[in-house]
Amino acid sequence: MLLPLEREYKLDAPPPLSPAQMSASIKRLQGAAPKTGYDDAAIESYQKFVALRRQGALQKGVRFQVCLPSYFNIGHWMVPEFRGEGSAIYEEALLRDMRALQDAIPHEDLAIQIDLAVDTAIWIGYEHTPPWFHEQPGELEQRRQYMIDHTVRMISLIDPDVEVGIHNCYGDLDHKHFVEPESLAVIAERGLRLFEKTPRRIDFFHVPVPLSAMDKLDSYFTSILPLLPKFAEHGTELYLGLVHPNDLEGTKKRIEAAKTALGDFDFGVATECGWGRTPSHEIASIMEISREVSEAVIPADD
Repeated sequence: MLLPLEREYKLDAPPPLSPAQMSASIKRLQGAAPKTGYDDAAIESYQKFVALRRQGALQKGVRFQVCLPSYFNIGHWMVPEFRGEGSAIYEEALLRDMRALQDAIPHEDLAIQIDLAVDTAIWIGYEHTPPWFHEQPGELEQRRQYMIDHTVRMISLIDPDVEVGIHNCYGDLDHKHFVEPESLAVIAERGLRLFEKTPRRIDFFHVPVPLSAMDKLDSYFTSILPLLPKFAEHGTELYLGLVHPNDLEGTKKRIEAAKTALGDFDFGVATECGWGRTPSHEIASIMEISREVSEAVIPADD
């Protein structure tokens, strides 16, 4: 089911690059060893994490999570002429910076989450913005395989003693999604392919549970059942993104429906998406609801 966003976000396609412009741009980037900046931001933020832990605001055992978007979250904004060689340059920079942040942050403190958002739009063949990005006939499976291969390359660069997780998303622009999912079948399909290819354990796996799922919770949660054996085999923790602000009763209903569908398989709770676009006045409600419906997983310090 496709639902329009309340606000329209439109971009005009940029003028095409000439062959000479393309060549000059590629050459300049190849010689510059460009950075994504994710490593610098993570290393700076980690110092604040350490300071908070020293102050007692964070318990021992809490890890510092770095969230990294996959290539498609960036690459789909590239002009078509640049996506070939340009995407390879960007991916090299991303992998290089992943290595740098792991070299700088103690592994026992670190968790890396790979964010798959635009990937989901492209996986289902949705014509995502910007408007000059269109699926070509016969390319859907090729793009899906590229997504799997790219995500596996990211996973393979994460050291074994660093936790790694997957965040699955349908976007969260004004709490609206590019598609309102009917179930978790798409997430399960992609997840199964990732687990078949991953070179190491995936420590946690997050799935979104939007408010639009309320009238179909039973079928929504049962669509994730094919993944449970993989979770058990890998020791992967499942997190259901079913906490929504100012909706304690709805959150409890979603939890009960998940328990019914998943049986005795344990799961954690989370918000549907990250907090980057969450209005500040909703944060307190999210934290209060999360505390109300959760149990402690790390014992308090003596």
